[in-house]
Amino acid sequence: MRFFIKFLLIFFIVTTNLNANNFSKKFLEKVFQVRSEINKNNLDKAVKLLGKISIQNENEEEQINLLFGDIYLKINQPSKAEEFYEKSFMTTDENIESLTFIGLAEVKLAQGNLSGAIDYSEKSIFINPDRIRPKLILATAKYRLGDVDESNKILNELYESNKNNSQVNLTLSDYYLSIGKTFKSISILEEYLRFNPTNFQVMDQIGSLYWIDKNKEKALEYKFKVFKYYQKIRNRKKSKEIKKWIESIEPDYFNKKSKRAKLSKDNEEKDNKDEEENIIENEKLNKKEEEDIKKHEEEEIKNYNQKKIIPNYEEFEFAINGNGSGFIVGNGKYVITNNHVIEKANKVAVRNGIGKVSNAKVLKTSEKYDLAILELETPYPEQFSIKASNFEIPKSGDDVISIGYPGIGMTYDKPTITQGIISKVFNDEVGIFMTTAAINSGNSGGPIFNLKGNLVGVTFAKLDKLKYLISDGDVPTDMGYAIKSNLITKVFEHGENPEIKKASFDKVEIYEKMLPSVVLVGVQISK
Repeated sequence: MRFFIKFLLIFFIVTTNLNANNFSKKFLEKVFQVRSEINKNNLDKAVKLLGKISIQNENEEEQINLLFGDIYLKINQPSKAEEFYEKSFMTTDENIESLTFIGLAEVKLAQGNLSGAIDYSEKSIFINPDRIRPKLILATAKYRLGDVDESNKILNELYESNKNNSQVNLTLSDYYLSIGKTFKSISILEEYLRFNPTNFQVMDQIGSLYWIDKNKEKALEYKFKVFKYYQKIRNRKKSKEIKKWIESIEPDYFNKKSKRAKLSKDNEEKDNKDEEENIIENEKLNKKEEEDIKKHEEEEIKNYNQKKIIPNYEEFEFAINGNGSGFIVGNGKYVITNNHVIEKANKVAVRNGIGKVSNAKVLKTSEKYDLAILELETPYPEQFSIKASNFEIPKSGDDVISIGYPGIGMTYDKPTITQGIISKVFNDEVGIFMTTAAINSGNSGGPIFNLKGNLVGVTFAKLDKLKYLISDGDVPTDMGYAIKSNLITKVFEHGENPEIKKASFDKVEIYEKMLPSVVLVGVQISK
């Protein structure tokens, strides 16, 4: 009898474990489906699938919270994403704890809280030093904070050991783009595609890079492949975005494609090619295409926890091939930038640091002071505007930070900081000052703040302009240059600053506060 009871007990335990394992397998299959839809940007479908998953234990609930966090981060709602990540904060599972820290690091990065992003990514790395995702966040946050050498070191170490990881390649490519090395940026992604020819996220980026590099033909070739992929997986949002991008530089592109396809078919008929053979050949091609897409999707899902979640910021309505920086003024209705950023553009739009886009038109320019004011089609909220009362005349010796967009890659989608001091201020006739803060072409038109958070200047990087302005000696090329804030009145009327703020902030606080006010100025220059 005792033996029989013992047997029943063992049978019950084994059966229970088998049922639990079966459920766990089903749960993981459903999670796999959700991840697949998130990777495809089919977020509505991902949410519906999540709603159908039955949760049996705390561990599963924590995994679901992480997925909801990823979805909200994708749709650019970091505060809502943070709520879900924090629900998994007190977990006893080290893997989930590591992923929670990654999610929170990405939230802080999206919010412009760079010190928070660094803190959480380092906590995740401490738990699991083999994860790629937190190291990418760490490198990005350090780059935005101005620690370029440290960021470069992290990225190159990652690249040496993870050359087959798409996110590592994309981030390193964006780094080289941000320092003006477009050829190097392209070559990294071309090398990656040699071994991973079905990665459509990389194809999308390389198409944009070729357009920036003035290679229209290659840009269209890659973008069309991406368009076909999104059509194939029925992602209407992304296929519509890519189609709009293509048509913005080649309005008749799809009509020409249709005509070429028809002509090709007519030629085949003229050559008396058997129609049945054509059908079989097309079926083979379609089958290969589907296999490539399936392989790509499986690889993406397998690496899901190693990928960096990139928020879906609003897209420009046209393909940009030039850029600069700027800042919002006039109660959210206008943007100040450099004249040389927009002078050859036939289309202009801006996107601020939290991802909101507005088309713009050039309202007024000053060639002498290299300033331009843009009028926004869709004004920003008034609180995003830098007020005239926060303008301050620059003073030699003051600590300053420049905030701007050195690149327009997929991962460096927010502005970065460079820090220095004001080394020399010229009179108003010259209208500029020199700073030790590093400035490159992408920063042109961006704001320079002192540590009180007041605007002291507008960056620019045209040495020919400097030579015109300074006629009494050589121009030092290792300095940054800015137009004095009080000369903005030459293009934009505003009142004098009656009272100068005395409070002092650090660069991270100023960055976070000014994130919604600093814009990427995107332009399309006709080829």
